[in-house]
Amino acid sequence: MKRKSVALLSMLLILSMVLTACGGGKNTSGNSKDNNKLVIATASDAITMDPVANNDSYSGNIMAQIYDGLVKIDMEGNIIENLAESYDVSEDGLTYTFHLKQGVKFQNGEEMKASDVVFTFKRAIEAPAVAHIFGDIDPNSLKAVDDYTFQFSLKDANAGIIAALCHPAAFIVNEKAVTEAGKDYARNPIGTGPFKLESWTKSASMVLKRFEDYHGTAPEFDTLEVRVIPEATNRVIELETGGVDIAYDISPNDVSRVEENSNLQLFRTPDYGTLYMGMNTQKTPLNDVRVRQAIAKAIDVEQIVNAVWRGVGKAASAPYTSTIKYSIAEKNEPNKKDIEAAKQLLKEAGYENGLQLTVSTSDRQERINAATIMKEDLKEIGIDLTVEVLEWSAFIEKLENGEHDLYMLSWISDSPDPDMVVYPCFHSSMAGPGGNYMFLNDPEVDELIIKGRRTLDGPDREKVYEDLQNKIIELAPAIFIYNSEIVIGARADIENIELTPFGYHRLFPITFKN
Repeated sequence: MKRKSVALLSMLLILSMVLTACGGGKNTSGNSKDNNKLVIATASDAITMDPVANNDSYSGNIMAQIYDGLVKIDMEGNIIENLAESYDVSEDGLTYTFHLKQGVKFQNGEEMKASDVVFTFKRAIEAPAVAHIFGDIDPNSLKAVDDYTFQFSLKDANAGIIAALCHPAAFIVNEKAVTEAGKDYARNPIGTGPFKLESWTKSASMVLKRFEDYHGTAPEFDTLEVRVIPEATNRVIELETGGVDIAYDISPNDVSRVEENSNLQLFRTPDYGTLYMGMNTQKTPLNDVRVRQAIAKAIDVEQIVNAVWRGVGKAASAPYTSTIKYSIAEKNEPNKKDIEAAKQLLKEAGYENGLQLTVSTSDRQERINAATIMKEDLKEIGIDLTVEVLEWSAFIEKLENGEHDLYMLSWISDSPDPDMVVYPCFHSSMAGPGGNYMFLNDPEVDELIIKGRRTLDGPDREKVYEDLQNKIIELAPAIFIYNSEIVIGARADIENIELTPFGYHRLFPITFKN
């Protein structure tokens, strides 16, 4: 699918055929020769294609092409119907009734019924990785009123429950497909979305094919290939040479390179993500709040962000970004360095002679660079920091098992509701696979998180989240470093890219210029 133009004409035609067979993509002319395939470069492979098996953005990015939910967030941030044509809420705010679209087909030919939706939410409520999202739904209330009406009731009020239904964990699965595949379902997904999985070569690529019975507007292209290219510069090279049409996670070092290339285009938008350095609060010496506070006081966040991200995104100043409701980020300043205070805290904790710690991170270069700067900062207070770089799935497994000291991770909310950040990241019940990799267990934090979930939007709820964020900063289970920005490069002939702030992007509306 290269776009390159007898003896000379014959040679070029032969070259074109060879390059097409090699899957080379498109050349630098910007004019599409074959618009039937879209090739994406991503930094890491998905972990699973089962919506309830994990809670990572790389998996969510692919699942968003394969599955649909009852509702979704549109490009203006509004929650709109998707597989549900409409929904009703009881007067007490506890019972939700969804009226499903009729005639929607799964990719195995089965028609979507309310029984599949009941099955979907029963699995989600029981799944450790995502149970927190749906924990307020009474599992005994899940009901197929008829083939096209689904109903559930909440055990307690939850102001963010409809926003929670936009999460990939709420993507609707087919009961027959899941049951028949058993433990192999994670690699054999069946959804109602515009693409179905054709092949998956781990750590290399995925190929998806257009689902011809899709209930919505059919994609313009029939093949979607997602290639795993960990090195950011290599993703840009593939973009420049036509090997890929879109490259995710453009490095700050490569932003100007893409901007200055007339055959490429750059897309940037703030997201719902915050990169932080978390600390395993159940592991000595990090179980001592004074040690955690000392580490925080050794770090200058703005210095790190300026050095590593150089104008992409901004320094974090709160547990979650200002793009999410009730953030105190605009009221706070980023974490500042105070070496003498840090040394005093370590002395009080009994570690005046120094410490040895390890910070674990995935192979994203910016995170490695940030961790390396922190290593130098921590030397000033006698902490010898080792930077450990792991492949994505191995990294997540280590965090879930609590085997780490410190770690570098971004949490990207799936909606602008703060509960989608604070509950998984900080509630004690979410320690480990749930997302609380800090293993934080603080009764006051837990109480405020639940109070925020139960309080309707307004000044009272805002006050709860302000108190919660300040308490988290005081406990110092993490240093909040960077509010991220989505930066994507694309070929000049790509149109209708929908960048979302919640960590995954819908690729099926994309079209090619003629």
